[in-house]
Order: sequence, then C-alpha cells, then structure tokens
Amino acid sequence: MKTASLLDPLEIRGIRLEGRIAAAPIATASADPEGGPTQRSLEIYRRLARCGVALVVVEHHAVSRKGRARVAQFRLDSEACEEANRPMAALFREAGCPAFVQINHAGSQIRDEALLSEKYPVLAPSEVKNPACPYAVKPKEMDGAEIHAVVEAFAAAAKRAISAGYPGIQVHACHAYLLGQFLSPVTNHRRDAYGGKIANRARLLFEIVEAVRPAIGNDGVLSVRLGLSDTFPQDPPEGLTLEEGLWVARELSRLEIDHLDISGNLCGYDAPGEAYFADWSRAAREAASKVPVTCTGGIRKLETARRLVESGACDLVGVGRGLQKDPDLVRKWKESLG
Repeated sequence: MKTASLLDPLEIRGIRLEGRIAAAPIATASADPEGGPTQRSLEIYRRLARCGVALVVVEHHAVSRKGRARVAQFRLDSEACEEANRPMAALFREAGCPAFVQINHAGSQIRDEALLSEKYPVLAPSEVKNPACPYAVKPKEMDGAEIHAVVEAFAAAAKRAISAGYPGIQVHACHAYLLGQFLSPVTNHRRDAYGGKIANRARLLFEIVEAVRPAIGNDGVLSVRLGLSDTFPQDPPEGLTLEEGLWVARELSRLEIDHLDISGNLCGYDAPGEAYFADWSRAAREAASKVPVTCTGGIRKLETARRLVESGACDLVGVGRGLQKDPDLVRKWKESLG
C-alpha cells in the first residue's frame, strides 16, 4: 500500500475520512438501565464528534442483555435500543464526523460484579475460568444452538446500528471477550468444529462476519477489532500466537471486511511505552493486503503518530486516553502540522 501523511484523506467503502486520526473506543459505563445513551453519554460523544478526529469508534454495545460486560453498558438488542441510539448517531452526522459502533458479547469477561446477581448462565466456549476476568466466574460451555443464536444476535445488532444512523459497525474480537475467548486455546478447549486448530477457533468470528455483511447492506462499513495475540509483543508467546492472529487477519481480508483495528486479546490493551502494537499493525497491514488498518495503543505524541502513518505501519492511528486527558489534542496536532 502507498503510505500517506496524517492529514491525507482516506476512503473506506465510500466514506471519506478527512485525515488519519481516529478516536479509539473507551468504555464510559454511561448507559441507562435499558442500554440506551444518557445525557452524560451524549455530552461525551458530542465532544468527541467535534474534537477534530477523522473517525470515532463508539464503545462496545452488547448484542444481548446476557452478553453485557457491565451493568451500564450500551446495548443494541432491541428496537427500543435502536431508537435510543438515534440521537447519538445524529451527533456525528451533524458534526460531519463518521462513526462506527462496536458490537460485542462479553462471554465470561464480566467486568462488573453486579451482573453476577442476575443469576443467568455465563456463556463461553468452554467451562474454563477466563484469566482476564477479575471475578470467580465458572462459565457454561455453549452448545450449537447458543452459538447460532450469538451469530444471529450480532447480525441483528449490526442491522439496528445502521438503521439508527451509523454508517458502519465494528465487530469486537479482542480483549478476552467472547470472540477472543473462542480464538484463544487458553479459553477454548472444545473438540468440535469450533475448537482445536485456529481455523476452527476462528470459525465463530468468520460466521459472524458473513452474517453481518448482508445485514448492513452494501453501503455499510464492516470493521473488525482483532486481538492478534494473547501476549504482548515483548512477552513469551502463550495461547493465541501472533502467527495465528495474522492468519485470521488474512482470512478476514478474504471475507472482504472494510477495516481492521489491531489490539491484544487475553493480554488486553495496556502495555508499557508508546505505540507498543506498531510492529503488529505493520504485520497485519501486510497480511490483510488492501484492508485499511488502525494502530491503537499508547500513542501520545504527534511525532509517534506521524511516524506510524508515514512509515506504512498503519493507515490510521487510534487515540484514546490522550483525548480523554486533552480534548483539544488533535486540534493542537493539526496546528503543528500546518
């Protein structure tokens, strides 16, 4: 791929991005009890829509009530949730800033102890404790019907997101949530078509991607946030390897996704230093061929962001906590660039 500068436009499935800086998704835990945005949610995302980024990836929305990671998590599992999302989607249209909304199922990655009081079965690939979950949760191994229901739930949530006014969706397949649990041999001990070799462990992700495309139509952008490995780049490999993650990225490209966002899986997303996923991003960009790739993770300085894009390590840089600390960060960067 031809390299670019931070201010160059980028087109993703007919949507023109005015630059190469994206607001990375960060969970705000600001939803109301029914999974819709609150006034606080609208205030947070109104600021993001107007902060000068070229793209916003909105935090993960659960595809079902039982697929939440937190009590105050957004949802897209009903027509009521679709309607509730319309005002937030409108914020981005009014600001002229494209936004993709993440859709997710937590599986055994429970991040809020209050969810455990609801007494429903916590679903996962296998009856294995999720090492990334801070609570003593013993999940239920999903059967074929439950797997099929999850595929349908992702497709339905994606359709609702587009109907609510978002131009694209992002399938969340990292950070030890359900799709990441299937990808990892640490949490996936299955002996059927969804376990064992990486082609089987990635089967659920591929089935979801194949179901989401017709659900969102030809104009909808289909993005995937992929955890490339269970361990950070500087750590000894364990579980899902980088080579397996790159194979998944290559297969996603063959399935004609529109955008790939790189992160970690069971290891999460927070490592020492700056731009710690840069090498992974470069490798994923090569593996996924023509698919635009976002590199997120510890990008705090303009010089780092410039280097990543200009060297061809990625097509977009994702900035999260930097924007939380300084909402004017991207404007300052643009002024420095002239």
